[in-house]
Amino acid sequence: MSKKHINWLHDELPGLVKAGIVPADVADKLRQHYGPALARAGKNWALLIFGILGAALIGAGVILLVAHNWDDLSRPVRTALAFAPLIAAIGLAGWVLAYRTASAAWCEGMATAWALTIGATISLVAQIYQIQGDPARFFMTWILLGLPVVYLLQSSVAASLYFIGATTWVGCTVWPHHRVTSLWYWGLLALALPHLAGVWRANRYGWRAGLTGWVLAICLCIGTGMSLEGALNGAWIVAYTGLLALMYLAGKRWCDAAPTLWQRPWQTIGAVGLGEVALMLTFQWPWKEIYSQWARSRETLASSPIAIAGNLLAAGLAIAAIIAVARDLRRIEWNNIDRLLVGLAPVCGVAGYVVAAMYELHSLPQALFNAYLFILGLGALIAGIRSNKLSQVNAGLLALAALIVARFFDSDLSFLLRGLAFIFIGIGFLVTNVVMLRRKGAPAA
Repeated sequence: MSKKHINWLHDELPGLVKAGIVPADVADKLRQHYGPALARAGKNWALLIFGILGAALIGAGVILLVAHNWDDLSRPVRTALAFAPLIAAIGLAGWVLAYRTASAAWCEGMATAWALTIGATISLVAQIYQIQGDPARFFMTWILLGLPVVYLLQSSVAASLYFIGATTWVGCTVWPHHRVTSLWYWGLLALALPHLAGVWRANRYGWRAGLTGWVLAICLCIGTGMSLEGALNGAWIVAYTGLLALMYLAGKRWCDAAPTLWQRPWQTIGAVGLGEVALMLTFQWPWKEIYSQWARSRETLASSPIAIAGNLLAAGLAIAAIIAVARDLRRIEWNNIDRLLVGLAPVCGVAGYVVAAMYELHSLPQALFNAYLFILGLGALIAGIRSNKLSQVNAGLLALAALIVARFFDSDLSFLLRGLAFIFIGIGFLVTNVVMLRRKGAPAA
């Protein structure tokens, strides 16, 4: 029995005994059989959130109080005050490690304060002594100094801040004057993966796995394109179709039994992102410059280690997704046809890129992704109807509607035809949902 049902049983038993419905000895036996009432998730969440928020507000308040008289203080005093919040955070973190390691609120709150005060101290010291630098070095220093906090306090909030900081760093590296390679982004992410693996082993459906999963998935969607700076034009097509397909397939394999959306970050981000990328690739603009840039710079890029690594990364993501689908090909049926449909995305991405780069054919890859998005939506619609899953039916309808709307805005059809098409799409949504709700036994109105 789940925690929710056990708590419900303990709440109901006194009333049932008082009403004479359940004898007292039977109620005692039920309590012994199912165990004591478990801690309320709402209270734990509130304690955790307010602990983190309180630590952040206290740190911000101290900084603002010091800033009020900052210009009147000597340099040594300012230096001492710059390090004071960090030293206090480290001291409190030591106390937590000694006496409060079992409290998630204390660990997460102190880890958040420690990680944030590292950045504040670096900024203040640089301002006091007029140390020149750039944003990329600042964020690199910050996240590397904050990484031990993740493991010392086993903090998923600090890990999430680390992922955000690494993604901010890779965004800074795309500036023209920077000489570092943005591909180090993947190495930085890998440094925090042991914590993520531990969280997954402990409870892949817990709040820690959900938080780090959502943050890392979103950061990957942002940072992947930036890390490919210097690779061939259009390599992002191969990279993103592979990455998003891998996200979805990983989520379906390891988190498919999750009861809520919060516990399914990988398949949610993968599905939504893949739909958006596929829709973009039904237009002509992503394919237009691939051939000219390929012809201009393929010899130069072939001799550039950074460019070679970026192109190999993009190809590796697509190949990994294709292999993941190929391994399960024999076990794919209608109830899991979505795996095959998602696995076709990197195949189409690679094929479309090769055609656009080698033969300067824009219309063929564009038509390929029009067909793919149509098959994706239709397959999801049919699979949802067969398995009686309303969410999957609506996802399929949404993909088909997005394709139709995009083509109507991309063509020279009259407003009358466009209006009629929108009406028919809306009627399709309403009729399908009414039919599915009746099949589920729910009221249609």
